[in-house]
Amino acid sequence: MKILLTLLPLFFAGVFSQAQQISLGEIARNARFDKQIDEFNNGQTKIKYSDINGIPYYYPQFTTVKVGEGTGTISLRYNIFLDTIEVVEKEDVYELSKEEPTPDFTFLSTKEKLVYVKTNDQYSGYFFELAPGKLRILKKVSTKYQPATPAPNSLISGTPAMFIFQKPIYFIQAENRLIKIPKNTKELAAEFPAQAKEIKDFIDQQKIKLSREEDLIKLGQFLNK
Repeated sequence: MKILLTLLPLFFAGVFSQAQQISLGEIARNARFDKQIDEFNNGQTKIKYSDINGIPYYYPQFTTVKVGEGTGTISLRYNIFLDTIEVVEKEDVYELSKEEPTPDFTFLSTKEKLVYVKTNDQYSGYFFELAPGKLRILKKVSTKYQPATPAPNSLISGTPAMFIFQKPIYFIQAENRLIKIPKNTKELAAEFPAQAKEIKDFIDQQKIKLSREEDLIKLGQFLNK
């Protein structure tokens, strides 16, 4: 482990050299080597992901992402069950601490942008940025662990442990708050009293559905004009 910790700054010197938002030292200090990255604590027992139906990741494989606004890239995997970022170097996996400052990551194949937002509540952590700006639109994705249930009798089979993907939750990040986007237009407009009428008119005219992602991107573009 001492050797790994000695080499860690050299590893991050390469992969994060293009990141503009943070320093190499901050990233290196926040990385944690973990050989047991494929399991988690459930009470007093440890459960391996391989024993659970489904996957705890947004994408099952490590994916190439751009770091920050530079040109540097790394291989990354986003654990949506634990809301953590894993990076790999050769056969070793490192977990980035969810502490600020943390860079943005843009998936090269899909252009999805993963950002870290500290909200001081249960949503604090990683979000996908759908629309940038002072009032940016964010999406939170997660999966829930459902334990196995034993068979009640010989005629009825039990169910295996599984990960169940949860419905995404959408937010508007304002300067000092994170607003969970409601289903009701009036409730959303009430969050912005000075723009309430304009927001209502835009949603009505454009037939915006607050549960549809492509419509929320349009809304974000409108809010940031």
